Amino acid sequence: MTDNIHLEFMEICRKTGWKCTSQRLAVYDFLKDNFNHPDVDSVWQAVRRTLPAITRESVYRILNEFAENGIISRLDHIDNARYDYRTGPHGHFICEKCGKIMDFSWPEGAELPPGMANASVKHMEIRLVGVCRDCEAAAEKK
Repeated sequence: MTDNIHLEFMEICRKTGWKCTSQRLAVYDFLKDNFNHPDVDSVWQAVRRTLPAITRESVYRILNEFAENGIISRLDHIDNARYDYRTGPHGHFICEKCGKIMDFSWPEGAELPPGMANASVKHMEIRLVGVCRDCEAAAEKK
């Protein structure tokens, strides 16, 4: 774990009023620059390598605290909740065969449709579902 990540996380804790615990730091360290959209079990398994006593429930609580404070995004309505380190505007392509989730860019400042101009939007998500190139290539080889 680099000192920069530790300093960055200490600043997040200061802003949110959290204690800078080893559990929170380990979860943050695993998620930092992780663009694989891990689920709670993947995070738990990875964090247990350095903190064997951490519980799944603790990881789940920490992930939801991070999501509630805008540190990560939570993707629901897939097979189970997944977590995304990238919080800025972007969309997701989800392969319906292998379940892989891939990010794609979404333009900054996208406008709301007419009739919704006065709406207060907290979250905008574009989700495309289909078959990824790897799964298509595997199907063509059969």
